[in-house]
Amino acid sequence: MSGLSAATLSCPADAVKTRMMNQAVRKDDKVIYKSSFDCLAKTVKYEGLKALWKGFFPRRARLGAWQFVFRISYQKFWNLAGLSSF
Repeated sequence: MSGLSAATLSCPADAVKTRMMNQAVRKDDKVIYKSSFDCLAKTVKYEGLKALWKGFFPRRARLGAWQFVFRISYQKFWNLAGLSSF
C-alpha cells in the first residue's frame, strides 16, 4: 500500500518536474513553461488530467518492489539485533 500511495501522490509532481527540466530552450531564448504552476496548467489544459500520471505503472512497479524488500529487510535486521519489531 505504501508503494501505491507513493506512486499515486508523487506522479503529478514528478511529471511537472520532468517537463520543466526537459523543456527545449528556443533560439530566441523563450521557454515553454514560465513556472511549475504554468507547466501544470498547460499540461492539464492541452493533454488532460491523465497526463500527470504518465509513467504511473513503471513507477508503481519500482516503488512497490522497493517497499516490499525494504519492509522485509527492516524486520529481519530488527530481529537479528534482538529488538522487537512493530
